[in-house]
Amino acid sequence: MTQLPGMVKKGVSPYNRTPRTLVLILGIAGFISAADNWFISPALPAIAADLGVSILSTGLILTAYLLPYGCMQPVFGLISDRIGKVRVLFWILAGFTIGSGACAMAGTLQALIVWRAFTGFFAAGIIAISLACLGDAIPPEERQHYVGIFMGIVFLGQGLSVGIGGLLTEFFSWRVPFMLFSAIAVCTLMFIHQIPQAKQSVSNLTVREELHEISHNPSSWILFPLAGASGFLLIGMYSYLGSFLHQIVGLGYTQIGAIVMFFGFSALIGGIQAGNINRRIGSRWMIAGGGFLASGTLLLFALFSGWQTGLVVSAGLGLGYVCIQSTIATLVFEISPRSKGLPSALVGLGLFGGAGIGTVCMGTLIEIFGYCESAIIYAAGVSGMILFTLAVPNLNPSREKAPGDGGHTKKLQEKPPQ
Repeated sequence: MTQLPGMVKKGVSPYNRTPRTLVLILGIAGFISAADNWFISPALPAIAADLGVSILSTGLILTAYLLPYGCMQPVFGLISDRIGKVRVLFWILAGFTIGSGACAMAGTLQALIVWRAFTGFFAAGIIAISLACLGDAIPPEERQHYVGIFMGIVFLGQGLSVGIGGLLTEFFSWRVPFMLFSAIAVCTLMFIHQIPQAKQSVSNLTVREELHEISHNPSSWILFPLAGASGFLLIGMYSYLGSFLHQIVGLGYTQIGAIVMFFGFSALIGGIQAGNINRRIGSRWMIAGGGFLASGTLLLFALFSGWQTGLVVSAGLGLGYVCIQSTIATLVFEISPRSKGLPSALVGLGLFGGAGIGTVCMGTLIEIFGYCESAIIYAAGVSGMILFTLAVPNLNPSREKAPGDGGHTKKLQEKPPQ
């Protein structure tokens, strides 16, 4: 059969690179974005001591980063659909490089706050647009596999940053991780620039048409709330895992860092296997299974607190989280097949927005009920998310029966590139 112009051969990426190479390049960008986001919390005392301010005051650098990080994700998603994802990814990674390097040289708290806001502004689009690039480049039947690997690399950065960032801060300076992230970003920029733009990656939809297409797909009202709920519950609990291990189990900071890093290791392993598992059990049971892992380990930790169960809950949260998020991130590509940037960004907004709110709520619950009781409450919340996933009829945005989706949907064929 002759290949017609504009057709994409099944199983072949439209980029002139193998999918694994593409995932590696984008994964490094996502890795440093996640690491930059998470390493800062354990470094707050060192920053406060160096700049001569209180730890409470340094907490403003978290807010300064997270506000633009959350708000700009949909904006970058829309822009990338209009002018091209690779082009936008290059410029926001360049902005991240400048911001992270400037943070390393900040001499006052005010300067650090300004540069953290600058960094958060550009970092907002890195993960979401990288996912959208994968959605454009990888054939539908292989997306879950490579999205899972990408998400695993991102969460590995999240997990490792707490331990390695803490060690660099303790033995050198809190400025060293910022320098390291900036240096890695510079190296990544050279490879990002070499990725050719996929033909179908620029949408011809207007903003209004794109928003209409997304809002009128029934699955949007399921997948985006699920992304927010998983961030709220799983990351909300994960954010206090170190405090739990210190206050209840009595572990030191080095021990805590070693245990918390298993979140990233298990996420990477789970991400590599996510595609194979999804093909066997389907998207619905993939999300439910991730929820079972997370809620089960939370209950185990609440009832039998110890470093051993702490290790289990760290690995269980990482594995459960990547099962849920890699599946949701793959499914949203079908919500608006001609414009993947905005749907991916909305998943990121739900994820990180939910994580921020979930962390605040978990802190409030801990003050009222204590650590173990709060973990049980969040485990119950995850159980509710599982029941919701199993009950809803339109989990898959495509319009024909999908494995594990109860036969409620039928496949929507993605339009070939123009």
